[in-house]
Amino acid sequence: MDLGPEHTEIPAYVDEQHSNYSRLENLAQYKGSDYSNAVRVERGISLSEAFEIANQDPNIDYFVYTKGGMMVLEIPSDVEFDPAKDPLHLVTGGNYIFDDGQPGTGYMRVFEYGDVVFFKNDGKWLGTAPGLADVYEKIVR
Repeated sequence: MDLGPEHTEIPAYVDEQHSNYSRLENLAQYKGSDYSNAVRVERGISLSEAFEIANQDPNIDYFVYTKGGMMVLEIPSDVEFDPAKDPLHLVTGGNYIFDDGQPGTGYMRVFEYGDVVFFKNDGKWLGTAPGLADVYEKIVR
């Protein structure tokens, strides 16, 4: 579900070690966004490693950590996509199955457990990802 680019949610406290972050549970960057605000991607890392990377890079405002199984974000057919504008190589083409069991074909972004995409705030657009991903935002003090 698209929560819109202006969506805000009451953040959950992460933990004492990462008190400079808030967690937005069961959310990810919306599948219809162009991901132009993505800064970096890492595959198969721990949440602790993701925090380390985010702490070291001032260009990172938030990151999406894949916590569940495979998360397939199909690029909706009404969204323009140019494969040449995918510098982090997040997009692949192929077949997929929608949650309702219907088959689909086209461009998609596929993430598995431990995959992380780091973002800057400009272009932030969140959507629901129940059981699949959480967003961790840096708290500006």
